[in-house]
Amino acid sequence: MREFINIINNLFEAKDESNVLKKTIIDMIKGTQEGTVLNQVLKVLQSSGLDSRIVNVVGTDEDATGFLKQITDAIIQSDASIEQKDEFLKRFPTGILDVGKLLGGKAQSFSELVGPGFPAELLKDLSVRLTSHGVGPGEVALAIMSPKIKWSGRVEGGGDIIVDGKPIEVKTSVSSGGRWINARKAKMNLPKIKEKLEEYTGVEVPDRLNVNAWVDAYRPMLDKAQLDDVVNAMADGTFNAVDNSAYKQALKTGDARAIIDEHMRTGYENYKAYSKFKGILLMDVPTETAQYFTNYDKMKDLIKVDSVYLYAPQDEMMPKVKLVAGQVPKEKAGSKKAGAETPATKKGKASDFAQQAASIAGGRAKTKVEPKSTTGVGRTKRK
Repeated sequence: MREFINIINNLFEAKDESNVLKKTIIDMIKGTQEGTVLNQVLKVLQSSGLDSRIVNVVGTDEDATGFLKQITDAIIQSDASIEQKDEFLKRFPTGILDVGKLLGGKAQSFSELVGPGFPAELLKDLSVRLTSHGVGPGEVALAIMSPKIKWSGRVEGGGDIIVDGKPIEVKTSVSSGGRWINARKAKMNLPKIKEKLEEYTGVEVPDRLNVNAWVDAYRPMLDKAQLDDVVNAMADGTFNAVDNSAYKQALKTGDARAIIDEHMRTGYENYKAYSKFKGILLMDVPTETAQYFTNYDKMKDLIKVDSVYLYAPQDEMMPKVKLVAGQVPKEKAGSKKAGAETPATKKGKASDFAQQAASIAGGRAKTKVEPKSTTGVGRTKRK
């Protein structure tokens, strides 16, 4: 063991006791007796620039120390052969990942981006490992794979990573998708939506109001002037960084699919505007696939979308979205198979309540109404 530690000291400045990677490796050597692992450790250490590249990517703070150890662990603990690791480490200083393919707009497998075998397995492993508060899956994993990629946590500007100077948002699906929202920057006015709906309908708005509840229950209760007022509150209170007129028009028509489509399109453009990124990279870890997009229309047939809410807690005002790898679904975003969940109602249940709601709107009844389907529909508001 002393021999291995002496070799490590020779690889670094002998007096540099602050070197994070050096300390990490020595601790690992002291904690293991397996010669094969020690040999792999030395191979990693002997690669040119590994320590400095990682520090340059993630900085030198507490997060960086944790990331550094996890990266080292992932390389050492991999079942890949030493020859495969040697080849990876030879390529590491000039970059493992092909950024041209990454931003090419076509679906790319991890193997196509970084190479088959160990590099692809490592990218997948690190995409799950390297997360912390404010750091989503995939961001740092991509950044360490090429000197042309920087994690934006260490530079000014928008997006999660900077690729050749372009700010790129990254949404990585591990078990579920990511949301196109930053609640801190979105500047929503959701209380106004609830206030207007309850003022005109007399029906208490639940914590989450989905599209079908709006189309079948709440919208029919409003006259033209009220509808305009409520729609303005809904659109302006949700998406205020871009032109939201198309979203307002969809809400007025009452076409559920059009509403979902415009909610996603306007929501994406709104997110892009206040977050200041150029495009979005969707990664799906289970299928090891990534694809870059610059607008919603190019991705809408290639994504799965969870339930769309027109009123909900702020963090849920955009649904979870994930890349549908390897196929183009026939259904548009918003259909059941494309991932937009709808209320658990059979034909007629929501419309039954719509009739009840219409009678409330006519007489402003104060009696309690119990809808047959409660998904996204509130009770009569007491006055």
